[in-house]
Amino acid sequence: MSSSDVFPCMYEWMSDMDVSLAGNLRRWAESELMDKRLELKEDYEALLAPAMRKLFCDIGLQRLYWPEAHGGDGHNTPSAAYTMVAALEQVSRGDTGIALLLSSLWALQTCVATEGKVNDEACEALAPVVTSGDTPAIVSLVLPLFRDVPQARAKLARGAWTLEAERARPASSGADASVFAVLCALEGTDDPGDEVGIIAVPGDAKGIKREAAFLKTGLAADRNADVGFAKVKAPEAMCVARGTDACRAALAWFYLGISASNVGALFACYEILKEWGDNRVIKGKGNIFKDNPLTAAVMAEVAKEISVNRLLTCDLARVLAEPAIYGPAGTEANFVTASMVAHQVAQSAEKAIGNAMEMMASAGYATEWNLERYWRDTKTLQLCLGPYELAKMDVARYFYQSQAR
Repeated sequence: MSSSDVFPCMYEWMSDMDVSLAGNLRRWAESELMDKRLELKEDYEALLAPAMRKLFCDIGLQRLYWPEAHGGDGHNTPSAAYTMVAALEQVSRGDTGIALLLSSLWALQTCVATEGKVNDEACEALAPVVTSGDTPAIVSLVLPLFRDVPQARAKLARGAWTLEAERARPASSGADASVFAVLCALEGTDDPGDEVGIIAVPGDAKGIKREAAFLKTGLAADRNADVGFAKVKAPEAMCVARGTDACRAALAWFYLGISASNVGALFACYEILKEWGDNRVIKGKGNIFKDNPLTAAVMAEVAKEISVNRLLTCDLARVLAEPAIYGPAGTEANFVTASMVAHQVAQSAEKAIGNAMEMMASAGYATEWNLERYWRDTKTLQLCLGPYELAKMDVARYFYQSQAR
């Protein structure tokens, strides 16, 4: 029985395709990553890049949420939230960094390609990247670092945007991005509600300057770097999300991806801890590790965190998948819900994996067991959500109408 079968999940919300895809991705994770990791560790070129190419291009996950009219698989309705969760759980079980890249890609695609709201001009411009059979579509989200103040600004004139930013820090993939999705302060628009927007820019656009990739403690598949935008041009239609609600919607989908990615890392933690508990004997006692009351209690806490986090993530997927019931993804209520769930799951994942590491003593910190890598990955993944203390202000404003900043 796989880890995804052990922990509770709202299977009635998922299609047969979702379940089948999850099974295929579980096998991908084992054959492309887990079976090779002891030898190749985190080697980007030998391990991660080939696995990403098979996942994005051969299996075709980069075309999943893309209109058929533009060369995709046409699974581009809000109900794809369930598919995303099922997929990301298994992808992250294999590698959390790759799951982050996929989460960023799908967040952008929800802006451009959702059925009934397809941006045909943007889809046509991005189709060569998304439908490529050879190169993974890597999306770099350039989001505010603090509060809601964008790192970039864009001015509209004569049907085109001009982007400007100095040393912007993306959430991921600044060094490798084939597309930048830049949340900008908008200037020159007629609608006063269009104060912010997300503009999609090809990675090879003139005026983009990438700094050297910087060292990170986790998420080896994500090679990030600061990026500058010097008078970068983009057609007006490449502003794929205009206004606060539209930008919040993209972030809500991104937060769903982060949450599901943390759950996948927890699946891997469970499997490592279970193998340890099944096969280790406490010295001088003769007891199997899992049968000792003290260790069993800690293992139970880890299982509880995984179960609750998965249920929370399923519930968030339900909210985004059913706009007719819960409203559009970008409403303040849904955005705050997505933020709360993502932060809760991220913190819980760090705690659960940390408890497992401590219980396994030196083996928990040893690279050959991989548990420490999942801890580093989940800790680093928290940075993609922004400061938690600032996210609390969004929660307080919604629930209590607080004016705290």
